[in-house]
Amino acid sequence: MRYWLKGPKKGELELFSSMPGYPDNVRRGKNGDFFVAIHAKPNILLKSPIWIRAALLKLPISLTSVYTKISRMLAKGMVIRLSQDGVLVEVLEDQEGKVVSEVEEHDGKLWMGSVILPQIAIYTEK
Repeated sequence: MRYWLKGPKKGELELFSSMPGYPDNVRRGKNGDFFVAIHAKPNILLKSPIWIRAALLKLPISLTSVYTKISRMLAKGMVIRLSQDGVLVEVLEDQEGKVVSEVEEHDGKLWMGSVILPQIAIYTEK
């Protein structure tokens, strides 16, 4: 979503772009485009009835460990680049499904990190 802070649309909320999964962090690229780390694809748990989700919260287990396990199962390993108008320009997807929660452009490379997995990846266009 985009919320206008100033200008003729000040105070308005509008759809900026539809995402193929759950965005984690957004960074501005050197040319003004946006790089978005896609953390995970939509899952059945979030579409389940509220009573199932409430019951899961009552289980005597660590939510952090459950979240980590579910995130690894649903990992998407995706970075998308959006234009300044929210148009999808490029998709980088890791078929192995590594979790990407951060992306930063620096010196012509994309640096990607994960909050869940102990990894860092560097992508250079060929």
